[in-house]
Amino acid sequence: MVIKYFQKPFFLAAVICCFIFYCGIVTIPQRKPLTSLLKTSEITEISGQILNSPVKINSGKYYSALFQVSEVSNKQLQKSSATGNIKIYIPTEMTEAFFPGRLYSGSISKGSYFYESGGFYHFQGKFSQNGFYVLKCTENYWINSIYGKIDFFRALCRLQFKRLMYAWGTAGGLLLALLSGAKEYTDPAVAESFRNSGLSHILALSGMHLSMFSSIAIFFGNKIGRKRITFIIRIFALVIFVWFAGLSPSLLRAFICSCLTLFALSAGTKEPDMILILSFSFLLQSIISPDDIQNPGFMLSYGALAGILLTNKFFYNLYSKTLPAYFSASLGSSTGAQIFTIPIALKFFKGFAPIGIVATSIISPLITIFIYSGLLLIVLCLIFPVLQTPSGIFINLQYTVIKFCVNIFSKFPKITI
Repeated sequence: MVIKYFQKPFFLAAVICCFIFYCGIVTIPQRKPLTSLLKTSEITEISGQILNSPVKINSGKYYSALFQVSEVSNKQLQKSSATGNIKIYIPTEMTEAFFPGRLYSGSISKGSYFYESGGFYHFQGKFSQNGFYVLKCTENYWINSIYGKIDFFRALCRLQFKRLMYAWGTAGGLLLALLSGAKEYTDPAVAESFRNSGLSHILALSGMHLSMFSSIAIFFGNKIGRKRITFIIRIFALVIFVWFAGLSPSLLRAFICSCLTLFALSAGTKEPDMILILSFSFLLQSIISPDDIQNPGFMLSYGALAGILLTNKFFYNLYSKTLPAYFSASLGSSTGAQIFTIPIALKFFKGFAPIGIVATSIISPLITIFIYSGLLLIVLCLIFPVLQTPSGIFINLQYTVIKFCVNIFSKFPKITI
């Protein structure tokens, strides 16, 4: 089966690129390095735009984000225009100043602005080997244009969503991570249990999340009864979710694959070849976002889906000899994904959890129910605010079951190097 794909240009090109990218033959240069008239080591102030929603790093001390620089200056007040993108690190107390439950965090004197994608900022700080570490923010504004207003509206929507999820406690924190990629309210112990169980991919925004929103769109589209309207609704649902959650490498992969699949179906293809779609997606994403190539999320996302597509049939036939069809299909997908991602996990995380093969088959359906019921309860709470408390009780009951199961799987041994 695999051999025949080497006759397909997209698949062959993807394999060759993988070999070139990951065997050290070439070094992928940064597409937009910082360029200015000042030495990077002397720069103490930067101005520009945040390009993605800040994400809390593992240490918990900072939020990181990609920053497009437009101007820099040094201690001698020498200024220079600048171009390029850099990684910035904003102290947690500054970033969370307006977050629910963390108001008045003592960061007022350091600049308690609202840090989100699309905003323009002036930072004071210093460069290190990893990027620019912010000490203070002295200015923030959103441009008065249609794009600026859309960015600001998105930022407000994400903040309001955090407030709603905060009211649901730890269950809301998990739902927030699953729907928006914001993990600052996820219980650290639960997040660690997911990692130890080989379930980190469930917390990462990916194809599972897009397929759920696509299914919702299909449901409403079928009610209308027109295929063209269904197609438009599905595309709209995918775009809205990606716009709200932000384009992480794994979500961008899922978005490209989903759009290619939808367009193939709309063109009359009954069964689109997902391996060729994945190959084309890999090549396209490598072109439009080459900085993603060395990102672990990028590698894990493509590796897992490639493993599923290339080995699922083999493992399904193997498991179906002793197990029901549902478990055979689920375990077959999990096994293929795990096998193809083991080298990546060993390289970046120094280990992997074999129990993840079984854990994924059990936890994924629970997470799917959790997300669907959470979306329904969010809509109901927006219409009937009085339902917020009973909804919180129900969603926390589901969360307790998920937490209990994940904790059990996390006790199984991991393989480390």
